[in-house]
Amino acid sequence: MLRRPSSKWSDADVDFLMHHADDDDVCVVDIQTASSLLDLDAHAKYQVERVDAELALVREQLTALHKREKALLSERAHILAEQREVNALDTKPTNYTHSDFLWSSELLRTAQRVFGIEAFRSCQEGVCNAVMDRRDVMVVMPTGAGKSLCYQLPALLSEGLVIVISPLIALMTDQVYHLRERGVLCALLSSSMSSADTQDILQRIRTLAPDMPRLLYVTPERIVKSKTLLSVLQRAYEAGRLERIVVDEAHCCSMMGHDYRPDYHKLSICRKLFPTTPVMGLTATLGSAALRDVLNILGMRETTTIPERALPRRTVYFRAPLRRANLQYSVRMRPSSAQAAQRLIASYILDHHEGHSGIVYCLSRKDTHTMADALAQHSSGRIRTGVYHSDLDEAEKHRVHAQWRTGAIQVVCATIAFGMGIDKGDVRFVVHACISKSLEGYYQETGRAGRDGAPSDCVLLYRAAADMSRVSGMTASEVGAQAKLHAMLRYAQSELCRQSILATYFDEPRTEPCGVCDRCQSPPPRHADVSVWAAHAVQVVSDVYARGSRITLAALADAVYAAAKSDAALSRVDCECLVVQLVLDGYLSERFQATAYTVNMYVVPGPRASHKGPVSMVLHEPVTSHKRRRS
Repeated sequence: MLRRPSSKWSDADVDFLMHHADDDDVCVVDIQTASSLLDLDAHAKYQVERVDAELALVREQLTALHKREKALLSERAHILAEQREVNALDTKPTNYTHSDFLWSSELLRTAQRVFGIEAFRSCQEGVCNAVMDRRDVMVVMPTGAGKSLCYQLPALLSEGLVIVISPLIALMTDQVYHLRERGVLCALLSSSMSSADTQDILQRIRTLAPDMPRLLYVTPERIVKSKTLLSVLQRAYEAGRLERIVVDEAHCCSMMGHDYRPDYHKLSICRKLFPTTPVMGLTATLGSAALRDVLNILGMRETTTIPERALPRRTVYFRAPLRRANLQYSVRMRPSSAQAAQRLIASYILDHHEGHSGIVYCLSRKDTHTMADALAQHSSGRIRTGVYHSDLDEAEKHRVHAQWRTGAIQVVCATIAFGMGIDKGDVRFVVHACISKSLEGYYQETGRAGRDGAPSDCVLLYRAAADMSRVSGMTASEVGAQAKLHAMLRYAQSELCRQSILATYFDEPRTEPCGVCDRCQSPPPRHADVSVWAAHAVQVVSDVYARGSRITLAALADAVYAAAKSDAALSRVDCECLVVQLVLDGYLSERFQATAYTVNMYVVPGPRASHKGPVSMVLHEPVTSHKRRRS
């Protein structure tokens, strides 16, 4: 094994490396160290850097494969250990999907009396049974599938206190509002409350008063930072009245999730202080790696994944089907100007959802205000808009939320700070004015539509080069953000059923096309062999890079369009989609440059830049009208 010495290499060293370049027992640690002593012209330097880039990609892939091998070996060991434990135990597995538990009749009667529910949906009954059996539970259910019932209903059948940890005040305010309407004792601790109100709630818990809340909603920040709250919960725990700790949006615990929050990571304190209190995690999206991380952070045991045969001394894992048949997903090409895009959204709302409740998601706080003003202007006031983002004070957030819920505001123009867990069933449309940072986030956000089961629309406005450049710059410092963004871009540019793409991404079993998304309802898209234009794009980038200059995605799309428009081969939209596809396929790579105000994204030759194979793509024609849902 040849290792790089600390000093510069001699000409003899370089000759040796070149002579033994194909030897398996020779490892060139840094070929740039050797080549730097050679008198390289610009072309040779580019070729060496291209090879270095591909070597780096290979090393990354090997590292990923080694990590995957380690994970699979660990999973295999867990399966074998679990089976050995089953063989050694006298206790039989429990079927939580049955309705023959001691509490089953009362559970259904309470659901009917308090919540007006005649029958349970999906795996709700199984989750409630596991909760009543005081098991640790992890629940993955689509947004709008009824996760909150799974802890609210069992709480009414106990005499203890259930702590519900949620990330957003709006979510908790909404749930507390609806529970109080139903006569349920519950409370919310937030920074907007007066000291007297806060002390009153804590005193009722401290003394275990008859009017002690059954459910107490708190933020993760208050749990980990308020010693007063923890001491009150300690009193309830020691008295045997701390019934359960519920962690909503549990994916926020893990850096592998799409919305990591540091205070969620610190919730490990709960298991340490209250070791015998059952823990429940809920989320709409959670991959296998993030699941293991969340279990570890919350101090929960490994999962038993078949609720019909739930093993003892394990966390019972429930996963409901991802697909929601009432949601119609579609992607529309966004006009290049902001004003045209705003007019398009206003026309869409007036044509298809006038008077309906909806959400328009924007990428920044500034965009929400611009969009709200534009929708009101372009509709001559017929679209009643409000704005919601994290910079608003709590009173304004509450006002917007309350007016939207009652219909005084029709459309909320919001960042991702709005909507998580809000129980408003009649949201008929969710429009994204730009792509989300990840498919996890996009799925969560679109899930706020149609929670009452009625047909609803989820529309994404997409502009390939602009969206990729902007979101890449915003997420450049986030771990794993590039892979998540690439998955979002593939969704936007794919010819496949939208719901099938989501199912595949979230490791759902293979399903049939949904039949209602834009891809399923439209004729098969047109394909084109774009090998010539792909090669032209790569050559443009290579030439720019060889000169030591930089080029953006938008500028590259302009260059390709200028070359292709002479024979009307590709539209401007197609050229943008092509250059994004070249990045996704490895022909080009992203490079980032920080300025005083932002992070800019440029493109450079990728590891497959020298690949000469054919390249084809779906042609993306601009859409001028929105197809109505079939009745």
